[in-house]
Amino acid sequence: MTLPDMVVRWQAAWQSLDPAHIETIYAPDATHMSSVVVERMNIADGTLRGHSEIRAYAEVSAGRLRSFKAEILGAISDEKDGAGRASIEYWRVLNGDEKGRKRVVEMLEWKDEHITACRVFHF
Repeated sequence: MTLPDMVVRWQAAWQSLDPAHIETIYAPDATHMSSVVVERMNIADGTLRGHSEIRAYAEVSAGRLRSFKAEILGAISDEKDGAGRASIEYWRVLNGDEKGRKRVVEMLEWKDEHITACRVFHF
């Protein structure tokens, strides 16, 4: 399976659990929406807005986890003129717990090498 460069960069950034690395893949005004945001950050609509909120979330996540792995099962993507979007299905494995893995679908949109919007759905 050939993945778009942005998907490879997204996977590497989150698997690094390095808040500075994670922040660099997002545009300054990016959004990141997830039910986990509601739980970890107490943001009612689950949407992070901009670098400072995304970095704060990455810091909280890195503080809670020893490891994060996204085992990509498949991706559908479309890229054109420096912009793109992808839907990625993966197994999320936290702290090496393969038995407790969760299926996740993540939808990314990007422009000029930065994620502009991310929506995460946990199953």
